Amino acid sequence: MRTPECACQRRAVGLLDSQPLFSRAMVVPVPVSISRLCEVPSFAPALAETHAREWGHLYAGWDEPVALADFRQERPGANLPTTWVLHRGSGTLLGSVSLVLDDLPGHSGLNPWLASLYVFPKFRKQGLGKVLVRQALDFLRQQKYPHIYLFTEGQVPFFSKFGFSVHGPAQANGHPVTIMKWTSPDPTATAQEIGDSR
Repeated sequence: MRTPECACQRRAVGLLDSQPLFSRAMVVPVPVSISRLCEVPSFAPALAETHAREWGHLYAGWDEPVALADFRQERPGANLPTTWVLHRGSGTLLGSVSLVLDDLPGHSGLNPWLASLYVFPKFRKQGLGKVLVRQALDFLRQQKYPHIYLFTEGQVPFFSKFGFSVHGPAQANGHPVTIMKWTSPDPTATAQEIGDSR
């Protein structure tokens, strides 16, 4: 019997089966998997280095060791925080996305957050970012979260395609960003206790 935390280890290409043919054609034509980072921890150091390089300027005191420590706090079976990695086998990391709490200082009333969507440059323009965002949104639907937030320095059009709308402007460590909000289409979705680790 498959456990819920292993259910996300599925072929990423299968996530797009319901999409039009032109969308599926954009996916890397080799088998890829999507797994929770806590299930494939060997990717954590490379991911911590990449995340710190990409977004370290948005968080005071956040660097590679802090990012790695954050990743090591994730536990199988826990809801948040969690990071999914898109990979080929155990050696090729393609990208990642995270769901976290309290991602933007000064906005503690907004939770949870979609964070750190990243596809490595040589794997971009193949639909992998869409696979990762869909994974995160599917998880949130299953967990009955009614809303999710994100902030971005310039990807408003990309996230709008998934139903995110502009919530308002903000600052992240002195850098202008846009907060976006997604609302679940499920009318039975109810707010969960923040920090719930079911």
